[in-house]
Amino acid sequence: MNKESTIDYEQILLKDPLFTQYPLDKVDRMDLLNLLYYANDKGAHNNLKIIDSYCTICGKDTTFTSEDSTENEQQEFSDLLMSAGMYSGFPGEERKITLIEDLEKKCLFVRKFNCPRNPFDSSHSQIFIFRVIERTLIKVGQHPTLADLSKEGLKKYRKLDTEIYSELNRAVGLSTHGIGIGSFVYLRRVIEKHIVYPEIQQLIKEEKITEEQVSKSDFKGKIQLAKERLPKFLVENSKIYSILSKGIHELDEDECKEYFPILRTAIEIVLDEQIEKNEKAKKNKLISEQLNKIR
Repeated sequence: MNKESTIDYEQILLKDPLFTQYPLDKVDRMDLLNLLYYANDKGAHNNLKIIDSYCTICGKDTTFTSEDSTENEQQEFSDLLMSAGMYSGFPGEERKITLIEDLEKKCLFVRKFNCPRNPFDSSHSQIFIFRVIERTLIKVGQHPTLADLSKEGLKKYRKLDTEIYSELNRAVGLSTHGIGIGSFVYLRRVIEKHIVYPEIQQLIKEEKITEEQVSKSDFKGKIQLAKERLPKFLVENSKIYSILSKGIHELDEDECKEYFPILRTAIEIVLDEQIEKNEKAKKNKLISEQLNKIR
């Protein structure tokens, strides 16, 4: 039975922004080497052979396959395994050479994954570039960008509103560039401007609530005023807005970056529910009209 990896490859490659730092003190050396090198002929060195991602050229979800490390890189890999644990220094001052120290001496590590539909066309490939500095792994380059990979998943929200798509796109773009607080601003705008306030205004217009009720309510109260019209997930998880507001006013950049994926997913659930509601209403209207035509 294979042991659990000490590195979350998917998180590093496809979710975390550039220049995220990963301390290596508790990372298994083979897990680290599996990230930095790939040699198909070495059984213990092929844990990261494929990644499931989106091909921005094909326009489809794809299982990408790793390109083999070059002969020089495979020799480096063998040398690293041989040298780790050797000793150096003056007599009486010997110290153990660690794998990480050897990795720090090399400038860059490149992993390339090819799209099986077009394996010889590099425009379809996904490339990741790493450095090891001061016992820390850093992803210093990536193509396509995380923003490019995320855009496809956001396109469906255009059917709700082009502004919703635009706000989400900005939020994701900022997050992928390591900007946490700014990304929260745009996520909060989606909830405020495009989900809650339109329903509040409609209820006022229908005279089901008053301006005074709205002005006396905090945002959670406004959600309660409009709860019959709002996505159920938002009503049941109104703290989404509270966390976003706290992020803008109190949390630091690192905390916002850490919480962003959870909040993005929560808002997407809200929007998915809204899409489903709209499509159901449209379908009901269509069928009702067709039924009324039957004599």
